Amino acid sequence: MTSPVKADLRVSGTSKALTAEKTACLSVLLPTYNRVDALARTLHALENQTLADDLFEIIVVDDGSTDGTADFLQKFCKQTGLQFSYAVLARNGGPARARNAGLAMVCCDVVLIIGDDIEPDHTLLAKHHKFHTENPQESFALLGHVSFPQELSSTSFMHWLETAGRNYFFNYAELHDGQEAEPIFFYTCNVSVKMALLEKSGWFDESFPYASHEDLELGYRLADKGMRLVYDSTAKGYHWHTLTIQGIARRVYLMGYSAEIFWQTVGKSGSVFKQCVRNSITMLCSQKPVVWLWQGLRNKDYREGERYGIRWKLLLFLGFFIGLGDSKKKLKLRV
Repeated sequence: MTSPVKADLRVSGTSKALTAEKTACLSVLLPTYNRVDALARTLHALENQTLADDLFEIIVVDDGSTDGTADFLQKFCKQTGLQFSYAVLARNGGPARARNAGLAMVCCDVVLIIGDDIEPDHTLLAKHHKFHTENPQESFALLGHVSFPQELSSTSFMHWLETAGRNYFFNYAELHDGQEAEPIFFYTCNVSVKMALLEKSGWFDESFPYASHEDLELGYRLADKGMRLVYDSTAKGYHWHTLTIQGIARRVYLMGYSAEIFWQTVGKSGSVFKQCVRNSITMLCSQKPVVWLWQGLRNKDYREGERYGIRWKLLLFLGFFIGLGDSKKKLKLRV
């Protein structure tokens, strides 16, 4: 759970504003990988926050991108008036490793972690800053809200995912403002936490190679150290990402694959009965006819405007347990 060694940093840089006297009290951490266009949108939104520029710093870690992200970061660093720093990792190692590299660069007492495709509302940083100013105890953390922007044309599948399929996505519908959320809601698309608590719990576990469960596992360790994760729906971020059925099917498969690591690490796999049921479903889903069914559902040409709720739910359900079974058997990824 340590950060990559300096030798793994291919290039790094800091803006002129950051080399001056440091006044920031909020660090904004963004790991990124091959999403240069989305990253540009996010960074430009961070240049237009209601929170004063001298109160926050931006840290971007490029996880070995191959789409020109490093060149973009170099140019942005020279042009921006923000307190900005970046690092480019020589090879892709997954979001846990990239975030740890960023945490090693944090200079502030509070870190806000967001996604590279999350456009922050113009008041987002002010919301997180105010919360931590009013709640200075190291145990307090803030979970913001993420939704699709109105300007993004949502598909029928995306709408279904936010509602009926939310157990495989961000399940904000289970929360209400001011509620202390369980650690399973430690979503690193929009969450802030004290660095002092992170030092006590340890950082992200780099044994999670994929973008799944590495944030939730950290959430449980933070909770064990006393974290109080408060939800605020007005601390908004907008998810600029058109999600496809094939993309989410892959993501849910990786969720299942990572869940085995998660349960082994956290040790919260439920009652004996629940484990037996899960194992039985996993064995069933590992059978070739079930895998063929899942592959057929994944590759089907779904027509926009029509609802395929039952098929989509079956697709994601099977994908999770097929991924779990492959992980248990230490098989190579199917996607």
